[in-house]
Amino acid sequence: MILGQVALWLNLLTIAALGLFVGILLVSAVCLSASRHSLRISASSRRLLLWSVVLLPWFAASTAAVILAFPNILGGVASLAHWHHINAFNLYSWHGVFTIAFLSLSGFLVLQSFKRAHRHLAQLRLLMQLCDRDKSDQSIIQAQGPQAFTSGLLRPKGFYTSGLRDQLTAEEFEVVRLHEEAHAQKFDPLKKLIFALFASFFPARLGDYLNRQMALCMEQRADAYAHRQGWSETFIAQTLLKVTRISNGLQPKERSSALVCYFALDQLDARIRYLLSDDKGRNLSPLLLAGLFVVLTGTCLVSVDALHHTVETLFSH
Repeated sequence: MILGQVALWLNLLTIAALGLFVGILLVSAVCLSASRHSLRISASSRRLLLWSVVLLPWFAASTAAVILAFPNILGGVASLAHWHHINAFNLYSWHGVFTIAFLSLSGFLVLQSFKRAHRHLAQLRLLMQLCDRDKSDQSIIQAQGPQAFTSGLLRPKGFYTSGLRDQLTAEEFEVVRLHEEAHAQKFDPLKKLIFALFASFFPARLGDYLNRQMALCMEQRADAYAHRQGWSETFIAQTLLKVTRISNGLQPKERSSALVCYFALDQLDARIRYLLSDDKGRNLSPLLLAGLFVVLTGTCLVSVDALHHTVETLFSH
């Protein structure tokens, strides 16, 4: 039996882990339902919504843990929700088993993320050895395969093959360059890594769906950046189609990388439709996200409290 301050922190961790489990189940159910419908919201709002999907369960679970551990914070809630023996923790109870399982899973997923980052950086170092700098100070890879992509975590940069540059006009290559510049300025490869880590706590199929949607939002925002620099959306779409056409000999599995942003790989049809659409969709209200946080926190609080009391009734520990 562990007592005192250490027990308090372990109980907080247990409550937060249970709340996270409940929150992810709830958000997963909502996402599976919403994925069957077309949401007409802008790329920026979809990006914010996707980050909220993977992060809100963590914030809600942490808030629920604090409320359950210190119910007097909200006054009257003390009689509605609390955690038994908050200053005592038994590693051989269901609390201990669940906490150890959560820490093991989290450690495994974080380790996997670090391995992906290490592999990505090793590939980047090899790539840098193959690059030349052209007159415009762009990183050019002497290769026939037409490719353009952004790679790197803390210092991302765009890379272009000579095979792509030689088959594009100066105007088309400038659109490609601006697109990759946007990815580098926004640190999109690093954000992909962080987002994928949080998405890995969701069921595998849903996690893959969330990662694809985030990649699409990043590509659409990079397209929008090129548009803000003065290029028409029609010309950007034409350039995207041309790069896709001349690179269609490369299979996606040969080009794809979870931490690399390619110019003409991710969800071409959706990007073209978004570029040529007059209606980019609505923006989300911050009040909606705030409301989702309150509802999710309340659900985690009630569910964890009910689960705890049910288990306490069935098992003695």
